[in-house]
Amino acid sequence: MAPGRGPFLVRTEVRNLLKPWWLLSHLVVIALLAATVNLGLWQIRRLQARRDHNRVVAERSLVPPTPISEAFSTLNSGVPPDDLRHTRIRMDGAWLRDAEVVLVNRSMGGGPGVHVVTLFQIDTAYPWAGVAVDRGFVARSLYKDGDVADWSPAGEPGDQLVLKGTLDVFRSGERGHDLEVDRLDRDALESRWEVSLAPMWVRLEEAVGMKDWPVAVPVSDLGEGPHLSYAVQWFVFTAIGLVGYPL
Repeated sequence: MAPGRGPFLVRTEVRNLLKPWWLLSHLVVIALLAATVNLGLWQIRRLQARRDHNRVVAERSLVPPTPISEAFSTLNSGVPPDDLRHTRIRMDGAWLRDAEVVLVNRSMGGGPGVHVVTLFQIDTAYPWAGVAVDRGFVARSLYKDGDVADWSPAGEPGDQLVLKGTLDVFRSGERGHDLEVDRLDRDALESRWEVSLAPMWVRLEEAVGMKDWPVAVPVSDLGEGPHLSYAVQWFVFTAIGLVGYPL
Protein backbone atom coordinates (compact mmCIF):
# COMPACT_ATOMS: atom_id res chain seq x y z
CA MET A 1 0.00 0.00 0.00
CA ALA A 2 1.31 3.45 -0.89
CA PRO A 3 2.59 5.58 2.06
CA GLY A 4 -0.15 7.66 3.61
CA ARG A 5 -2.97 5.69 2.02
CA GLY A 6 -4.73 3.79 4.80
CA PRO A 7 -7.59 1.29 4.37
CA PHE A 8 -10.18 3.93 5.16
CA LEU A 9 -8.91 6.25 2.42
CA VAL A 10 -8.86 3.43 -0.11
CA ARG A 11 -12.44 2.41 0.75
CA THR A 12 -13.53 6.03 0.44
CA GLU A 13 -12.00 6.29 -3.02
CA VAL A 14 -13.67 3.04 -4.11
CA ARG A 15 -17.05 4.30 -2.87
CA ASN A 16 -16.52 7.54 -4.76
CA LEU A 17 -15.81 5.62 -7.95
CA LEU A 18 -19.09 3.74 -7.53
CA LYS A 19 -21.21 6.84 -7.15
CA PRO A 20 -23.80 7.39 -9.94
CA TRP A 21 -21.89 10.31 -11.42
CA TRP A 22 -18.68 8.30 -11.68
CA LEU A 23 -20.49 5.23 -13.00
CA LEU A 24 -22.05 7.39 -15.70
CA SER A 25 -18.62 8.80 -16.50
CA HIS A 26 -17.18 5.28 -16.82
CA LEU A 27 -19.99 4.23 -19.16
CA VAL A 28 -19.52 7.31 -21.34
CA VAL A 29 -15.77 6.71 -21.62
CA ILE A 30 -16.28 3.01 -22.40
CA ALA A 31 -18.82 3.93 -25.09
CA LEU A 32 -16.43 6.46 -26.61
CA LEU A 33 -13.57 3.95 -26.61
CA ALA A 34 -15.79 1.35 -28.24
CA ALA A 35 -16.83 3.90 -30.86
CA THR A 36 -13.26 4.86 -31.73
CA VAL A 37 -12.24 1.20 -32.03
CA ASN A 38 -15.21 0.47 -34.30
CA LEU A 39 -14.47 3.53 -36.43
CA GLY A 40 -10.88 2.37 -36.82
CA LEU A 41 -12.01 -1.13 -37.82
CA TRP A 42 -14.54 0.40 -40.23
CA GLN A 43 -11.75 2.31 -41.97
CA ILE A 44 -9.73 -0.91 -42.19
CA ARG A 45 -12.70 -2.63 -43.86
CA ARG A 46 -13.07 0.27 -46.28
CA LEU A 47 -9.36 0.04 -47.10
CA GLN A 48 -9.72 -3.67 -47.85
CA ALA A 49 -12.77 -3.00 -50.02
CA ARG A 50 -10.81 -0.34 -51.91
CA ARG A 51 -7.92 -2.75 -52.46
CA ASP A 52 -10.31 -5.42 -53.72
CA HIS A 53 -11.88 -2.88 -56.09
CA ASN A 54 -8.48 -1.79 -57.38
CA ARG A 55 -7.46 -5.39 -57.95
CA VAL A 56 -10.59 -6.07 -60.04
CA VAL A 57 -10.09 -2.89 -62.08
CA ALA A 58 -6.42 -3.71 -62.71
CA GLU A 59 -7.23 -7.29 -63.74
CA ARG A 60 -10.01 -6.23 -66.11
CA SER A 61 -7.82 -3.58 -67.71
CA LEU A 62 -5.57 -6.38 -68.99
CA VAL A 63 -8.39 -8.35 -70.64
CA PRO A 64 -8.91 -7.65 -74.37
CA PRO A 65 -12.19 -5.89 -75.21
CA THR A 66 -15.14 -8.16 -75.95
CA PRO A 67 -18.16 -7.34 -78.15
CA ILE A 68 -20.68 -5.41 -76.11
CA SER A 69 -23.39 -7.93 -76.98
CA GLU A 70 -21.34 -10.71 -75.36
CA ALA A 71 -20.76 -8.64 -72.23
CA PHE A 72 -24.46 -7.88 -71.88
CA SER A 73 -25.46 -11.50 -72.48
CA THR A 74 -24.32 -12.31 -68.94
CA LEU A 75 -26.94 -9.90 -67.58
CA ASN A 76 -29.64 -12.19 -68.96
CA SER A 77 -28.37 -14.97 -66.70
CA GLY A 78 -28.91 -12.87 -63.59
CA VAL A 79 -25.49 -11.26 -63.19
CA PRO A 80 -26.00 -7.77 -61.68
CA PRO A 81 -24.61 -4.77 -63.62
CA ASP A 82 -22.23 -3.96 -60.74
CA ASP A 83 -20.36 -7.19 -61.51
CA LEU A 84 -19.60 -5.93 -65.02
CA ARG A 85 -18.20 -2.55 -64.01
CA HIS A 86 -14.90 -1.71 -65.76
CA THR A 87 -15.26 -4.61 -68.22
CA ARG A 88 -13.61 -3.61 -71.50
CA ILE A 89 -15.85 -3.74 -74.57
CA ARG A 90 -15.85 -2.81 -78.24
CA MET A 91 -18.80 -1.87 -80.43
CA ASP A 92 -19.59 -0.75 -83.96
CA GLY A 93 -21.97 2.07 -84.75
CA ALA A 94 -22.37 5.79 -85.25
CA TRP A 95 -22.65 8.90 -83.09
CA LEU A 96 -26.04 10.58 -82.79
CA ARG A 97 -24.71 14.10 -82.27
CA ASP A 98 -28.04 15.69 -81.40
CA ALA A 99 -28.40 13.40 -78.37
CA GLU A 100 -25.94 14.73 -75.84
CA VAL A 101 -25.71 15.82 -72.20
CA VAL A 102 -22.94 17.29 -70.09
CA LEU A 103 -21.88 15.96 -66.69
CA VAL A 104 -21.00 19.02 -64.62
CA ASN A 105 -18.65 19.52 -61.67
CA ARG A 106 -15.93 17.22 -62.94
CA SER A 107 -12.18 17.70 -62.69
CA MET A 108 -8.95 16.41 -64.20
CA GLY A 109 -5.45 17.20 -63.03
CA GLY A 110 -6.86 19.64 -60.52
CA GLY A 111 -8.67 21.68 -63.17
CA PRO A 112 -12.48 22.05 -63.34
CA GLY A 113 -14.55 20.98 -66.30
CA VAL A 114 -17.28 18.71 -67.61
CA HIS A 115 -17.73 15.31 -69.19
CA VAL A 116 -19.47 15.14 -72.57
CA VAL A 117 -21.89 12.21 -72.94
CA THR A 118 -23.17 11.34 -76.41
CA LEU A 119 -25.59 8.70 -77.68
CA PHE A 120 -23.98 5.96 -79.78
CA GLN A 121 -26.21 3.96 -82.12
CA ILE A 122 -24.82 0.45 -81.99
CA ASP A 123 -26.93 -1.10 -84.74
CA THR A 124 -28.46 0.82 -87.64
CA ALA A 125 -31.08 -1.91 -87.92
CA TYR A 126 -32.48 -0.74 -84.58
CA PRO A 127 -32.40 3.09 -84.63
CA TRP A 128 -34.32 3.23 -81.36
CA ALA A 129 -31.53 1.50 -79.43
CA GLY A 130 -28.24 2.96 -78.29
CA VAL A 131 -25.52 3.32 -75.69
CA ALA A 132 -24.73 6.39 -73.59
CA VAL A 133 -21.00 7.06 -73.98
CA ASP A 134 -18.94 9.34 -71.75
CA ARG A 135 -16.54 10.70 -74.37
CA GLY A 136 -14.31 12.42 -71.82
CA PHE A 137 -13.29 15.64 -70.13
CA VAL A 138 -13.55 19.18 -71.48
CA ALA A 139 -11.92 22.02 -69.53
CA ARG A 140 -14.40 24.48 -68.08
CA SER A 141 -12.89 27.47 -69.90
CA LEU A 142 -13.22 25.71 -73.26
CA TYR A 143 -16.73 24.53 -72.46
CA LYS A 144 -17.88 28.02 -71.50
CA ASP A 145 -16.08 30.08 -74.14
CA GLY A 146 -15.08 27.66 -76.90
CA ASP A 147 -16.78 26.32 -80.00
CA VAL A 148 -18.85 23.14 -79.67
CA ALA A 149 -17.08 21.90 -82.80
CA ASP A 150 -13.87 21.71 -80.76
CA TRP A 151 -15.19 18.70 -78.86
CA SER A 152 -17.82 17.27 -81.21
CA PRO A 153 -17.33 13.68 -82.45
CA ALA A 154 -14.84 13.28 -85.28
CA GLY A 155 -15.98 12.51 -88.81
CA GLU A 156 -19.23 13.16 -90.58
CA PRO A 157 -22.68 12.49 -89.08
CA GLY A 158 -23.62 8.88 -89.63
CA ASP A 159 -20.05 7.66 -90.16
CA GLN A 160 -19.64 4.08 -88.97
CA LEU A 161 -16.77 3.49 -86.57
CA VAL A 162 -15.47 1.13 -83.92
CA LEU A 163 -14.90 2.31 -80.39
CA LYS A 164 -13.52 0.72 -77.26
CA GLY A 165 -14.39 1.52 -73.69
CA THR A 166 -15.34 0.22 -70.27
CA LEU A 167 -18.77 -0.43 -68.79
CA ASP A 168 -20.19 1.42 -65.81
CA VAL A 169 -23.54 1.62 -64.03
CA PHE A 170 -26.28 4.22 -64.17
CA ARG A 171 -27.44 6.13 -61.08
CA SER A 172 -30.98 7.28 -60.50
CA GLY A 173 -32.09 10.73 -59.39
CA GLU A 174 -30.76 13.01 -62.12
CA ARG A 175 -30.58 16.70 -61.20
CA GLY A 176 -29.62 19.56 -63.44
CA HIS A 177 -30.76 22.15 -65.94
CA ASP A 178 -31.14 21.84 -69.70
CA LEU A 179 -28.21 19.76 -71.02
CA GLU A 180 -26.22 19.93 -67.79
CA VAL A 181 -26.79 17.02 -65.39
CA ASP A 182 -25.09 15.69 -62.28
CA ARG A 183 -25.25 11.96 -63.09
CA LEU A 184 -26.24 9.46 -65.75
CA ASP A 185 -29.79 8.31 -65.07
CA ARG A 186 -30.99 5.73 -67.58
CA ASP A 187 -34.70 6.53 -67.27
CA ALA A 188 -34.08 10.26 -67.58
CA LEU A 189 -31.86 9.83 -70.63
CA GLU A 190 -34.33 7.50 -72.35
CA SER A 191 -37.06 10.07 -71.81
CA ARG A 192 -34.83 12.91 -73.02
CA TRP A 193 -33.54 11.13 -76.12
CA GLU A 194 -36.64 9.00 -76.81
CA VAL A 195 -34.59 5.84 -77.23
CA SER A 196 -34.13 2.53 -75.45
CA LEU A 197 -30.69 2.52 -73.86
CA ALA A 198 -28.36 -0.36 -73.10
CA PRO A 199 -28.45 -1.32 -69.40
CA MET A 200 -25.01 0.20 -68.74
CA TRP A 201 -23.12 3.20 -70.08
CA VAL A 202 -19.65 3.21 -71.60
CA ARG A 203 -16.59 5.24 -70.66
CA LEU A 204 -14.74 5.89 -73.92
CA GLU A 205 -11.23 4.53 -74.12
CA GLU A 206 -10.44 4.68 -77.82
CA ALA A 207 -12.22 5.62 -81.04
CA VAL A 208 -11.23 6.29 -84.63
CA GLY A 209 -10.37 9.95 -85.22
CA MET A 210 -10.38 11.06 -81.57
CA LYS A 211 -9.65 14.79 -81.17
CA ASP A 212 -7.66 16.61 -78.51
CA TRP A 213 -10.97 17.27 -76.73
CA PRO A 214 -12.64 15.61 -74.95
CA VAL A 215 -9.77 13.93 -73.10
CA ALA A 216 -10.47 10.27 -72.32
CA VAL A 217 -11.08 9.80 -68.60
CA PRO A 218 -9.16 7.08 -66.70
CA VAL A 219 -11.25 4.11 -65.63
CA SER A 220 -10.77 4.68 -61.92
CA ASP A 221 -8.51 6.19 -59.29
CA LEU A 222 -6.50 3.20 -58.09
CA GLY A 223 -5.16 4.93 -55.01
CA GLU A 224 -5.96 3.57 -51.56
CA GLY A 225 -7.38 6.82 -50.28
CA PRO A 226 -7.02 8.11 -46.69
CA HIS A 227 -8.52 5.03 -45.01
CA LEU A 228 -5.29 3.73 -43.43
CA SER A 229 -4.36 7.11 -41.96
CA TYR A 230 -7.91 7.54 -40.64
CA ALA A 231 -7.77 4.09 -39.03
CA VAL A 232 -4.47 4.91 -37.32
CA GLN A 233 -5.97 8.18 -36.13
CA TRP A 234 -8.95 6.45 -34.49
CA PHE A 235 -6.72 3.85 -32.83
CA VAL A 236 -4.49 6.64 -31.48
CA PHE A 237 -7.57 8.29 -29.97
CA THR A 238 -8.41 4.95 -28.35
CA ALA A 239 -4.92 4.63 -26.88
CA ILE A 240 -5.05 8.19 -25.54
CA GLY A 241 -8.37 7.44 -23.86
CA LEU A 242 -7.12 4.21 -22.30
CA VAL A 243 -4.00 5.85 -20.92
CA GLY A 244 -5.39 9.25 -20.06
CA TYR A 245 -8.72 8.45 -18.41
CA PRO A 246 -7.36 6.54 -15.38
CA LEU A 247 -4.97 9.42 -14.73
